[in-house]
Amino acid sequence: MRFLIKILLTLTAVSSLFSCKKETTWDIDAAIPIAQSNLNISNFFGDTIFKADPSGLLHIAFSKDILNYTMDSLVKLPDTTVAISYVSFFSSYIAPNTVIYSNNGSTDKEITFDVSNGVELSKAIVRKGTLKIEYSNTYTQPLNFNYDINSATLWGNLLHVNQTIGAGSISNPNTITKYYPLDGYTIAMTGISNNKVNTLVQTYTISTDVTAVGDQLQIGQGLQVKLSFVDIIPEYIQGYFGKQNLSFGPDSSAISFLKNFKPSNLLLTQSSINFRIINEFGIEMSSSINNLKSIKTSPSNVVTLNAGNLLQSINVNRAGKTNNPSNPVFPWVQQINVNNTNSNLNSFLENLPNYFGYSVQAKLNPLGNISAGNDFAYYGHGLKVTADIDIPLALSANSFYLVNYANVDLSNLKELNSVNYCDLFLQARNNYPFDAQLQGYMVNDQNQIIDSIFMPGQNTIKQAVTDINNNVLNYVDTKLTASIGVDKVANLKSCKQIKFVIQLFLPNQPTPIKLKEDSYMDLMLSADVNYKARVN
Repeated sequence: MRFLIKILLTLTAVSSLFSCKKETTWDIDAAIPIAQSNLNISNFFGDTIFKADPSGLLHIAFSKDILNYTMDSLVKLPDTTVAISYVSFFSSYIAPNTVIYSNNGSTDKEITFDVSNGVELSKAIVRKGTLKIEYSNTYTQPLNFNYDINSATLWGNLLHVNQTIGAGSISNPNTITKYYPLDGYTIAMTGISNNKVNTLVQTYTISTDVTAVGDQLQIGQGLQVKLSFVDIIPEYIQGYFGKQNLSFGPDSSAISFLKNFKPSNLLLTQSSINFRIINEFGIEMSSSINNLKSIKTSPSNVVTLNAGNLLQSINVNRAGKTNNPSNPVFPWVQQINVNNTNSNLNSFLENLPNYFGYSVQAKLNPLGNISAGNDFAYYGHGLKVTADIDIPLALSANSFYLVNYANVDLSNLKELNSVNYCDLFLQARNNYPFDAQLQGYMVNDQNQIIDSIFMPGQNTIKQAVTDINNNVLNYVDTKLTASIGVDKVANLKSCKQIKFVIQLFLPNQPTPIKLKEDSYMDLMLSADVNYKARVN
């Protein structure tokens, strides 16, 4: 159903060789097939946005995402850095393989993340992230750093680091940096006594390496460690996500396919937009969709959707868990149908927008922590607002334009160098209930129109035979002729595209015209070329 104008131009040159030396010029006529096509309205927009109802009536039907707010926007785990150091305050002899410091019983066994927006996390599963550790040893013997995040496990094993840092000195410390992946770890964030939030537990020891020799640990010598949790992206988070007020927009979303559809005085008989609010968070919300605008840029016009309170203060329930890792969320879905009977939707869509303007507000946990800290979110899942738009093609209009382009390259066709003139013939079989005027424009490689094909007033394709309700009874055939002289042939050789503009005239207003799935227009373009063939 694609409107492909395939240039099949295959000239057959007729020439003969004679034994005489005198050159003779002959005028020879040659019939040339140029293009053929089956034209359907959907060719100009793409088949995927059309569907037919049981009666065969075509509908423009497509979905447009207004909002897609995912977990990584809802909760951000900030990069967090913790400094650990042991520096001796007195001189002492240290034997090999001796623990010189342990944080058991100290106050640095917990690390707390400063999570914004009042979010209180009790559990996280890391999708991707890194523990970066920078070591600096000022002791004259190698030291070992044994480190555990006691609340982080992978396949039942704690996150464990055992790193040896070579000997150094106060004036020339031995510094190294290592990176340890956190991918896949499950982290309990409730602290040592399981009564905190955003907090994990760590233990560590600093000891002399088994390969060290006994030596004097001087005042000011020891090990400094800087731990950084970097670029943490959760796969799953759980806790209380706070009473947040979220605001999205004002913003706009492009509607590109309507740029080729240019009607005059368009009137729709009916239309609908089914708004789907899809909550994949384990959070209660209240949401409003505001300031929906139909924005047309040329000529500039804006129509605001008036739908009363249909899209205001919508209670959004929390999602559920499926316990299926490949599809972990059972979403909560609310559908709100806005149509031409409960709003000004017809005029909203008759504006033929280039963009939809919108803003969305949402309140998280409007009733507080009613889940007792069991809000949840999964990576790639979130709050979505989608508009499912349906426009039955039973409409009224004075006329409308359809525009399409076809690629052409005749620059290497030598036979066109000798053309005297050319007549183009367009044979059209019209099964639509309206007349059409067809024009083709030659477009060069600079995207500039350099010529046209048909003469105005001689390019009308007659409508099909219809009954009084504009239902098609039988197709009608029309033949158009266009004469192309030498100048136009030269332009044809320079042509890289043909811009086809079809103006469709809808009769018997205001009776709606119904565009059916089985409607079509067959086109056959051929040429009668007169050119010079030289024979020696």
